[in-house]
Amino acid sequence: MKKKTLTLVMVVLTVLATGVQAISAQKVTIQTQTMVGKELKLPGILHKPSGEGPFPAIVMLCGAGGYGSEPDATQQSTWAERLVSWGYVALQLDSFSPRGYPNGVNDNTLRVDNFTRARDAFSAKFFLSTLAYVDPKNIAVIGWSHGGWAVMSIIDAYARDKDVSPFKAAVAFYPYCSPVQEPDTPVLVLIGKKDDWCPASLAESVKEDYRVKNWKPEFSLTVYPNASHAFDYETTPPEGRVVQGHHLEYDPEATSDAINQTKAFLAKYCSEQ
Repeated sequence: MKKKTLTLVMVVLTVLATGVQAISAQKVTIQTQTMVGKELKLPGILHKPSGEGPFPAIVMLCGAGGYGSEPDATQQSTWAERLVSWGYVALQLDSFSPRGYPNGVNDNTLRVDNFTRARDAFSAKFFLSTLAYVDPKNIAVIGWSHGGWAVMSIIDAYARDKDVSPFKAAVAFYPYCSPVQEPDTPVLVLIGKKDDWCPASLAESVKEDYRVKNWKPEFSLTVYPNASHAFDYETTPPEGRVVQGHHLEYDPEATSDAINQTKAFLAKYCSEQ
């Protein structure tokens, strides 16, 4: 991955109230590269706590529905506000629109695969490291569903160029857990036992690989016995909803625990001075 100067383009500035902190949210443009080496500009929404920083930062990788339409927009903006209230700069990254899928890839998740999104995430990490108010030593990544699938590649040194430094930590919500080969990044995986889109058994298999091979980066796994896919979507109807034949349902208990675990996990790894 070539390190190139990235241009920050502010299109709109809004101020949102969240508890004791004000969030400034601005649209940005991030340069990445395609598999064939062509440059591609990715849209993003950058959220910043009040103050000068430097702050730790989070790259946010949404699910296959993108972050521009409901209910994904509400879920992702809620998490961005939450992360900022914890003291993080949060960057929502759009890998889909510039590749011709403005409404995401729910109907065919392979149109933009995990390796593509992983490469985008590292471009976003470099972009964040150029900002004066971001602490470049403390940048983590969180992915949901399709974005969680990308996280499983992001934590694997085998899947990226050797000169690209890893994220400080990673969190994967209900990911499709592909096997990893050379993990070098601490990761927290949160998934439901009733998930019929991304089976919890795959995450359990990866955890067993860590145990058998004595891999040292932390692999922390919580399987919620009553939770389904997208369990933290608070706007989901009580009866749940069906997307591409898969059942999605909000689980307030799993969500509350996942929020607490995410906060603690990020604090554990992203507090280096």
